Amino acid sequence: MDQPVTPRILPRQEHSISRNIIDPDALKVLYRLHHHGFIAYLVGGCVRDLLLGKRPKDFDVATDAHPRQVREIFRNSRLIGRRFRLAHVYFPGGKYIEVSTFRRHSEFEEEGEEAHPHSDNTFGTPAEDALRRDITINGIFYNIADFSLVDYVGGLEDLRDGIVRSIGDPNEKFIQDPVRMIRVIRHAARTGFRIEEKTYLSLITHVERLRLCSPARVRDEFLRELRDGSAKESIRLMVETGMLFVLFPSFLPPLEDEKRKGYFLNSMETLDQLHLLEEPVSEELHLALFLHPFLEFYCPLDEFPAGRKGQPDFHQKVREWLMGILGPFSFTRHSREAAAHLLAHQRSLRELGSHGRLPLRLIRRPDFAQALRLFQLAAKARGEEPSPFSWPREEKRFRRRKRRPRFRKKPRKPGGDNLAAGESSPGDPPL
Repeated sequence: MDQPVTPRILPRQEHSISRNIIDPDALKVLYRLHHHGFIAYLVGGCVRDLLLGKRPKDFDVATDAHPRQVREIFRNSRLIGRRFRLAHVYFPGGKYIEVSTFRRHSEFEEEGEEAHPHSDNTFGTPAEDALRRDITINGIFYNIADFSLVDYVGGLEDLRDGIVRSIGDPNEKFIQDPVRMIRVIRHAARTGFRIEEKTYLSLITHVERLRLCSPARVRDEFLRELRDGSAKESIRLMVETGMLFVLFPSFLPPLEDEKRKGYFLNSMETLDQLHLLEEPVSEELHLALFLHPFLEFYCPLDEFPAGRKGQPDFHQKVREWLMGILGPFSFTRHSREAAAHLLAHQRSLRELGSHGRLPLRLIRRPDFAQALRLFQLAAKARGEEPSPFSWPREEKRFRRRKRRPRFRKKPRKPGGDNLAAGESSPGDPPL
């Protein structure tokens, strides 16, 4: 659809965003920019979440002040970024508010070689800044000057109707930056909105272009899919659109089995429940729970001898398989190795489940707690009761029996006087 040039302005009395629900530090940044004569808007996902009645994780600010001007206004700020400069305004506890200057191009859009990274021609107007964004519901601005909402892209209507729609021509947007397709999936999963038809068809058409993207960017976006608390719906949409098989081609054969597909989605639902309870989940546990439904398909247990004898070969097989899956996405070596250890321990826990008692050699391992947690979560995803395990709380301490000291008589000197000076013989009469 053609985007309106004149924005729709929604006054304070017609929307639900109050300053009481905005982060106090974000308000400080907005007010200081406004008092220095600059435009200051809350932008992006925080405005969307506030309108949906959710608590935003981050509050981002956009302004017409240039980065160096922002740096002069906020002495507690630091400029970051190479191509597009941003300011992080820091507050106690390591917290910061990100402040960006309105710009006309996305960070990853291709531009001419003559464009200088820090030149003024990268900056733009509020309308241009709205039009460069991914989807309409993320293009709504909150104006601190009069507490109104500013909408250049039709985001308010799509938010009301429950639609995820690309801003502008989706074909052009997805060709410029294919990673936007992952974000469309994530926002549809997080909000429960439906993807607009033209955007959906364009996504299916261009999904193969994700192979051309930076592996590090794809990795970061994919991890956000797992961490946002809507992993099950995200993965379901990825399977439906074919995106999952572009990222992980080897998943296609095992997911033809409906039972394994259901187990896979249940595993993601289990992960969502952990995030809902705000329980800490490490990156390696995210990866291990994501890959666990495919473990027995690619690393069958019956190919290895039972017990400790087959464990080293099984562990090596898991490492090689996991490297083939995660290697193209530039995951850190620590994350890959830690996830491989967690998956390899599942064989030991499964074999020992019939005994119900775990040996000390296993529970002494630093990753034992996470391996046991993965085992229990996987059982829950399969609809089974996890095996009850027990183990000794501490090692037995063996003490040697103390020997009683043996007293030896001093040897007598042959043919000499063995009495020390001043001593008397027991047979001598007293003096």
